[in-house]
Amino acid sequence: MSHLRSVPGKSVSIGVVLVGLLTGLAGLSRAVTAQRAPLTHLLPPENVAATTRAQLRERMSRHGNTMSTLVKAVVLIDRPTITTMAQRIADEELLARGESKGFDPWRPLLPKAFFIEQDALRMAARSLAQAAAHGESDSAVAERFAALTTTCVRCHASYLHDLPAGTADQ
Repeated sequence: MSHLRSVPGKSVSIGVVLVGLLTGLAGLSRAVTAQRAPLTHLLPPENVAATTRAQLRERMSRHGNTMSTLVKAVVLIDRPTITTMAQRIADEELLARGESKGFDPWRPLLPKAFFIEQDALRMAARSLAQAAAHGESDSAVAERFAALTTTCVRCHASYLHDLPAGTADQ
């Protein structure tokens, strides 16, 4: 480095490059830290009452854990776990049954599409469980999983953006 100091103009050029590099790294560091962390749950919707959100959050926590396990099982092509988790979703993790008769206390509190997608989730989960259990191709399992996750996105979108069934005709 001492030989660079003896050459006129070189030390200034290296200094400018170093300052520019450090400034760029500092800017990059600020940009990286300015990014927010990924969400770990749905944001609270304004269209659903706080008490309903709290009750639903309790019921959906198990569902979130089951879905996380299912995602991992599908990626690892772990058919026994896929079958178990998908069947659990189909049979146990429903807020209300679409075919239920009589008064359902959840119906006026949540959007109508929420229940439609929940019924679609149930059917898609059952189809995924059957594909995994009966040795259908990995591609078929992937397609069934994609259908299931489509219902998840639609249900979450309804929960976040649609009016509760008790407030408007949908």
